[in-house]
Amino acid sequence: MNPALKAAPDWEAAAQTLIDGCSALASDDQRVRFLDHVCRSLGDRLYPAFLQLLCLVNDRADADARRSVAQTLVHALSTGRLPSGRLDAWGGHGLAAGTATSGNSRSLGPIEYLCAWHAQQSGPSPLPATAFDTATRSVIALVSSDPRAKALYCSKLRQDIDDPLGGSLTRSTRAALTALVSEWETGGSPEAVVGSLRAALHGSPFGTLGDARGRWLGA
Repeated sequence: MNPALKAAPDWEAAAQTLIDGCSALASDDQRVRFLDHVCRSLGDRLYPAFLQLLCLVNDRADADARRSVAQTLVHALSTGRLPSGRLDAWGGHGLAAGTATSGNSRSLGPIEYLCAWHAQQSGPSPLPATAFDTATRSVIALVSSDPRAKALYCSKLRQDIDDPLGGSLTRSTRAALTALVSEWETGGSPEAVVGSLRAALHGSPFGTLGDARGRWLGA
């Protein structure tokens, strides 16, 4: 059975459970397994709910709680176990109903998932610009609370950018992620980091076509 959210999820309690697991478990490996379990229990369809929990941790929790989650992400990144969600590879959404296979979707970590959801037609509808900005700023701020997590995530994103055969990111999305990483690596604020990506995406050289696309995405 596919998991489903309650009509009125207790987001605060769920975020606290995530913090408690990342703070109280004895080893890095246990904490990563716990984080992975939380993500997998939601499933790909509800991966945005996992991202919501990360945003709440950043926006509502104290510095120690944020650090414990960020340090868990450090170990997840260093061991290749970053909790990820699946989106259609770009163009995969155009397949006839019932013909999609696992080869037409890719696993993406939190930041690249948000970028693909916003910039590409990779889900049932694009993520609006306001929601994209808010969520991506929060996730970047959370990762940035630990310098090693930030460095490892930037390195991961550069690997994703250099892998066009992966099929999950369009050329324009990879270019926008390049702008994001460059701003992030030089110490830009979360607002500046997300702004650099938005500028690269929507400051299109195609003139009115780029402007129309921006309006369609809610820019």
